[in-house]
Amino acid sequence: MDHDEYIRRVRSYIKTPTKEIEQQLDDFLKICIYVDGQYDQDESFENLNRVLGEFEKGRNETHRLFYMALPPSVFIVVSQHLKRCCYPKKGVARVIVSHYDHNDLPPSEARSH
Repeated sequence: MDHDEYIRRVRSYIKTPTKEIEQQLDDFLKICIYVDGQYDQDESFENLNRVLGEFEKGRNETHRLFYMALPPSVFIVVSQHLKRCCYPKKGVARVIVSHYDHNDLPPSEARSH
């Protein structure tokens, strides 16, 4: 997937019943970025950090929000890479974990969530 495909997908999930809402979506999409990478490679997360740094240039503090809609099998490794490579030096980072189907997990793991 590239940036244009990402934007197309985001746009396809959001209804814009009025011109005003369509303009708000256009404005929102101007600040959305897609960065391709691998779940388990520091280089991918270092690249993400560089892209975010360019976007945040000139700010004294940076606050980052990571939305993770990932399969459970990669959640921990992605979280570790975000912490190691992408947390801001000044500011805060938050992670939102998208709901996933506990049926994907063995019964003992599902009960612990």
